[in-house]
Amino acid sequence: MLTAIREGSKGWISGIIIGLIVLTFALWGISSYLEGGGEVPVATVNGEAIDLYTYQNELSRQRQALTSQFGGSVTADMLESLGIQQRVLDNLIDNRLLGEYTRENNYRISDEQLARRIRENELFLTDGQFDSALYERLLAANGMTPQGYEAAERQSGINQQLAGAIADSAFATEAEMARLLTLQEQTRDAQYAVIPGDLYVEEFEVTDAEARARYDENIDNYQSPARMRVAYIDLSVDNIAAGITPSEDEINQTYERIKGRLKTAEVRKASHILFNVSPDADEATRAAAMAEAEAVLAEARAGADFAELAGEHSDDPGSAANGGDLGVINRGQMVQPFEDAVFEMTLDEIRGPVETQFGYHLIKLTELQGERQQTLEQAREEVIAEARNAAAEAQFSDLVEPFQNLIFEQPDSLVPAADETGLSVQESDWFNADEGEGIAMEAAVREAAFGEDVLEDNLNSQAIELGFDRLVALRKLEYEAAAPRPFEDVGEEIIAEIRHERSVEKVAETAANAVEGLTHEASWDIMLAKNEWRAETLPERRDRVPPRLGLLAEKVFAEPVPAEGQPIYGHVALENGDAAVYALTGVTPGNPASADDAARTRLEQQITRRDGETVYRDFIAWLRDNAEIVIHEEQL
Repeated sequence: MLTAIREGSKGWISGIIIGLIVLTFALWGISSYLEGGGEVPVATVNGEAIDLYTYQNELSRQRQALTSQFGGSVTADMLESLGIQQRVLDNLIDNRLLGEYTRENNYRISDEQLARRIRENELFLTDGQFDSALYERLLAANGMTPQGYEAAERQSGINQQLAGAIADSAFATEAEMARLLTLQEQTRDAQYAVIPGDLYVEEFEVTDAEARARYDENIDNYQSPARMRVAYIDLSVDNIAAGITPSEDEINQTYERIKGRLKTAEVRKASHILFNVSPDADEATRAAAMAEAEAVLAEARAGADFAELAGEHSDDPGSAANGGDLGVINRGQMVQPFEDAVFEMTLDEIRGPVETQFGYHLIKLTELQGERQQTLEQAREEVIAEARNAAAEAQFSDLVEPFQNLIFEQPDSLVPAADETGLSVQESDWFNADEGEGIAMEAAVREAAFGEDVLEDNLNSQAIELGFDRLVALRKLEYEAAAPRPFEDVGEEIIAEIRHERSVEKVAETAANAVEGLTHEASWDIMLAKNEWRAETLPERRDRVPPRLGLLAEKVFAEPVPAEGQPIYGHVALENGDAAVYALTGVTPGNPASADDAARTRLEQQITRRDGETVYRDFIAWLRDNAEIVIHEEQL
């Protein structure tokens, strides 16, 4: 079936399902379809094993994702503290249960649906069309066969079908909508003043002895991080392409292959004069506007300057000042009658009146350049780059397997893999687990470098995937352990730290003392004036409060409704060390009837999405309750 996809897919494809390949790879790992995993199960689900290889592969991917997101090295202890290991195992179990359920209940997606999912994956598109060669290269580069990927993608589609059917069963009641709209549309009248956390920094003196004591008690906070240098080999399409010089035959063949996209699109520019008519105007008004348009049209065709006529008569303020110029007109930009006219006109033609919902238009086509095919000489550099890249991608696919095998089979040296693939062994600069330059800018590289295999066992790393067209392997050259920075280097930093902490404490006390004395509304203004604080009005709706005032919003919107003439005063420490004092004077409940359709629709979608997710989670729990699941903790 995939052969048919590769041979027959062209045309209307758009990239809307990028997540599908992520889901497939994330659940199963790139190679597990081919390799079948190890012999040691981490769990069994109704007697069917989940092997250790699949579990470790997915755990590694989760570690890489976290490293990429947050930077630094993610250790096994960190994964355990975050619950990632349990989450990975739960996902594998849930996926196995979903597969069983969908098979037993005859869930299916058709070959046509499967083909559409693959053809619409933007990872497999070139210039908006499914690229069978790219598709095969990506699968090969990641150790997958089309048959394996198709099977996994079919199951992914079936699981999504089931999840959608369950989630879509949720709905929002009118009573629930009304209650939530009352809260969501609620407004609060409040003022606040912010007291900077560093307000009193200059008041505090910190001795060297105090700073030294802080240093001695918290020496782990003042460490220079461990750092290292690595040797590495970098297998990538870009590196391979740099060494390729296509022959003239290859250049000519590439040109014939891609000449369809080496075209300069048609360019049309137009100017217009608009005679504005409201859609609900009466016939007399329309007739008057039409008569005026026809009179101006006669002037234009008689030789009057179109730009001057536009400046004098056009009701389009955006273009009238520029002589009616609308610039380049592309398909889909203008309303249909206007667009149809522009793309039927010849150069310098004046047409009209053309009626749209905005009124009547006189149109002049001011520039017309037809579509042009670029010759090989005109597009030579682009064609050479394409030929070079295609050849490099083919070579990359051929080199992936020997690269991975030699890195693994000869773990004490990178030289065999470098020799086999024609690569050179390179050396990095110093870097730490959180940052680096060159190859060490990649979080996955830093993670591998500070991993057990490389750092402690002095082995090659595994082949590290840096995208679908790049693999890197490395080994340790030099390593320097973390060490305390000398006190002389951090003393001033510690003194500033202590002064700021004491200022923040005093600011918090100042805010608390100021609020403590407030008993009536007039006191608020007196307090502000006395302390020379500037009050601002808090946005009435919580969702409009800026993030920097998030803690303030939490406090204000959690307060009870104040009695008439009796404001509620309070204070709060903000995340950056500042403090805020506030006065809440009134609360107005939201009126569900006044919510616009867009707000109601958004809320209904939020409710149904939330409830749908709950129903789906309950369904997964039901599957688990009715399954025989054995987890081998000793293997985790």
